[in-house]
Amino acid sequence: MKNRLMAGLGAHALGCLLFIVLSWLGFFLYTQLFGSLGSRGVAGGLALLLVFYVYAGTNLLLALLPPGKVKPLLCALLGAAVLAYLLPQHPLRAIYFSVLSGGLSWLAVLASVRLIRFMRG
Repeated sequence: MKNRLMAGLGAHALGCLLFIVLSWLGFFLYTQLFGSLGSRGVAGGLALLLVFYVYAGTNLLLALLPPGKVKPLLCALLGAAVLAYLLPQHPLRAIYFSVLSGGLSWLAVLASVRLIRFMRG
């Protein structure tokens, strides 16, 4: 139990760090290819901060849950919720961040499973 918890927390913490790095990288590449961002003000940044908070909270929940069929469903639900939240005003960001949040969460789940197997021997 302790190994599962530590592996899950470590993998999902790494996923949260990767979310921040890939978010920055996505914005950097977008500004290099297309110029400045289309939206002005703080609304876009605050929306993405909320997306990160939901992502981090969901990953904490994923790290604490036991293995089962709930984890893939929760990852898909996270991606769909981010898509539904950002889609009306920011369609390109919605696609990028829904794939990023759902995909990184699922990769963290898979990494924690492999890490648990590695720790067992």
